[in-house]
Amino acid sequence: SKCVKPLSSNGRLLCFLWPSQPELTPEFGRIVIYTTSFRVVRTTFERCELVRKIFQNHRVKFIEKNIALDSEYGKELETRCKRVGEPPSLPVVFIDGHYLGGAEKILAMNELGEFQDLLNKIERVQHPNTCQTCGGFAFVPCPMCHGSKMSVFRNCFTDSFKALKCTACNENGLQPCSSCSH
Repeated sequence: SKCVKPLSSNGRLLCFLWPSQPELTPEFGRIVIYTTSFRVVRTTFERCELVRKIFQNHRVKFIEKNIALDSEYGKELETRCKRVGEPPSLPVVFIDGHYLGGAEKILAMNELGEFQDLLNKIERVQHPNTCQTCGGFAFVPCPMCHGSKMSVFRNCFTDSFKALKCTACNENGLQPCSSCSH
């Protein structure tokens, strides 16, 4: 909570409850798609692929947040879906920071031609190409631990080595791609 100086002459201290989570960066003119690359549940994976292909076919720039590659995206998705009162069922699309819907809604809007007005203000991509560094996944193996999630520390007083958790990468041993990450 945060207290501020009183607005009236009665001398009361006004307190407000502020959310403990940091606010998300503004997403005006952006499309954010939460997806997964896990193929365990085939229908979920196929729906994620379908939504990605729809936006690629419209040749608009979008940010894909793959929760299989970074658990922070999953936490972010849960927070955003709670705010709008929707269950976090992948894929989920936000345009201009507003919840648009999942695969069924996107597919229906695409078939009815309702995307044209929504996508007018979104940056276009002439030739959607795949990043040469990460292959389009937006993450690369950590250069410090090479994806093992462990870094080796050498004791200065003895010749022994100690394995420590790498602090440079996420829980999957990955870092955002420096060439194309958003």
